[in-house]
Amino acid sequence: MSKLSTKIRQKQSIIPKQILQSSYLELSLDDIEKELENEIQKNPVLVEKNIEDSKAKDYEGYGFDRQENYDLFLSNLPEDKNVIDKLINQVDQSEIDTISKKIAKEIILNVDNSGFLDSELDLIADSTESSIEEVERALNFVKKLNPEGVGCKTLQEYLIMQLSDQEDLALDIIRNHFEQFLNQEFLVIKSSLSCSDTDFDNALKIISAKKFAPIIDLYEPSNHVNPDVILRMKDDKWIILINDRNLSRFKISNEYLNAAMNKDTPKEEKKFIDEHVNSAQSLLDTILFRSHTLRNVVSEIIDIQHDYLSEKQQHPNPLKLEDIAKNINMDISSISRTIKNKYIDTPLGTLSLKSFFTSKITKKSGKVVGVEELKTAIKDIIELEDKNKPLSDLEIVKLLDTQDFSIARRTVAKYRESMNILNTKKRKLK
Repeated sequence: MSKLSTKIRQKQSIIPKQILQSSYLELSLDDIEKELENEIQKNPVLVEKNIEDSKAKDYEGYGFDRQENYDLFLSNLPEDKNVIDKLINQVDQSEIDTISKKIAKEIILNVDNSGFLDSELDLIADSTESSIEEVERALNFVKKLNPEGVGCKTLQEYLIMQLSDQEDLALDIIRNHFEQFLNQEFLVIKSSLSCSDTDFDNALKIISAKKFAPIIDLYEPSNHVNPDVILRMKDDKWIILINDRNLSRFKISNEYLNAAMNKDTPKEEKKFIDEHVNSAQSLLDTILFRSHTLRNVVSEIIDIQHDYLSEKQQHPNPLKLEDIAKNINMDISSISRTIKNKYIDTPLGTLSLKSFFTSKITKKSGKVVGVEELKTAIKDIIELEDKNKPLSDLEIVKLLDTQDFSIARRTVAKYRESMNILNTKKRKLK
């Protein structure tokens, strides 16, 4: 066999495993358990470990190639796996430039179960090394993909998008009376509009016919969060426990392995065993790869967020996906997949891994803090305001200045809205 044909065969055998590893990085613990259960049902070579097997478990010597091309993973994911992969496939097939494609994929990987954007634009800009303007352009592109509207920040924005080329009255209701619409204060809305009862009823019918989320049931909802990682302090050291007890309790049957190596085993039977052993081994290696990668990522997060986790400071430190990617020599997209849909049980409670990533704000004194500190400061100021005379965003800017923050009015407005805090007029007591 020639060297070229050997390389081709190697590539054909490697890529499926790489694809599997990449796709499993973003799966939650519950999702992986389902995948494992499915494999167990159809693969007879997978059996439960006994006590001695469990005692002998040792993952420390397991080696991983950290130089693997994770962009290749993304580009080779099965198209029909889920909505996210279909969206990424649309980006790959589009004619936008390479940078815009990278940003668009990062946006798609940061939407919640309903398709709404679950990340700040500046954080996406940091992780993709791009400008806010470039992120905004990519976001507008993503919103036009199928399903339309993925990447919208709020329900109001999504409804406005759907109504933009339709009846003006329906658009007016959502654009200018959204809070009252949500509260079903229809009489209040109608009294402020110059329209007939018939026109108003028709407008409500138009709105009710629209979708209220870009994606419906992207993932199976769960009332109980099953943490992927458990973090505890012991002897002044953080102990990281990967919640993989149910994932690591299976092994490949020795009986089948012996049969595969036995010269007397019929050819067809041996072929059957080899295929199922390879399938099982690939799955077990992939689960181990996921656990190993998750441990590495969490370890880096802990190093950076030690004081926050130890309750020595109120807010997490600024942290970008890029920071973790550089430290463990992985692609940013892989880090994004690793933290997606993952939760960690900490002394502070059960937190999403995403919550540890926040943009930085530089105070007037030069101190760099996370954006969560600024958001808390804004929230605290508003909570203490005179409800009969709420503060304007400009007045909040002036008060923040006394707390060492030097920011623009539009920045206050952006973070106020991200916390679902109404504007001055709507906060005023009636």
